[in-house]
Amino acid sequence: MYLYNNAAIETVYARIQRQNIRQLALCSTQHEAGNSSIAWALAKRAAQSGKRVLLIELNRCSPIFAQQQSHASPEWLPLTGHWEHAAQESEQAGLMLLCSPEKTGHCVEFRDQETLRLFFQSCLGQFDMVICDTEPLISSGKINEAFESGDNLPVDIICAASETTLLNVVTGQTTESQVDEARDILHQSGAQLCGVIMNDQHAPGLKQELIRETYRFNRVFPKLMQRLRARLDKMVLLNQEL
Repeated sequence: MYLYNNAAIETVYARIQRQNIRQLALCSTQHEAGNSSIAWALAKRAAQSGKRVLLIELNRCSPIFAQQQSHASPEWLPLTGHWEHAAQESEQAGLMLLCSPEKTGHCVEFRDQETLRLFFQSCLGQFDMVICDTEPLISSGKINEAFESGDNLPVDIICAASETTLLNVVTGQTTESQVDEARDILHQSGAQLCGVIMNDQHAPGLKQELIRETYRFNRVFPKLMQRLRARLDKMVLLNQEL
């Protein structure tokens, strides 16, 4: 499910603007980390500011943009495959999507750093901002299957070819060793890491934690706890995003 504007997205987007970043790769340490949702939210936010934005899906393990936008998945290549004709309009004005190709993704053009660098430069000739949604940096499960079949795209090379990289870390799930491994991979590839996003999608907020605690006293004060939970749920302060 796509994210919509909130304080966290505004903070990340503001930092991107302050650093005058025009092209970036967004990567995560693991599968199902919400990477595509964050990429979409940032691209949408930029488009709402009047920028012409290209969101590139370089994720063959779990492509979602074509399905979410009811688009086809046209075949394209970074330099020789007429990518301009494969870009499609999205539901957000000013935001174009370049969905992950099903067949040509095997081509060496997606695995050559210099080719990808020239591709991103070409994109910036037509767009104000270019954002790449990539596969996880660390292989596991579904990612390993893709690696064995040759379907995966080299995230380290994509990041190294990009102007800069944002690392998406899932609070409460991503381990310190995974962060260290991801940082080492990016460093060894020569990628420029400009920041880390702490993704709280699985972390309970203050309201959820307080409501959870009321169940500890449910056996002794059932009616009181029920009223307290209803009160907590309606409190304006606890429903604010932090």
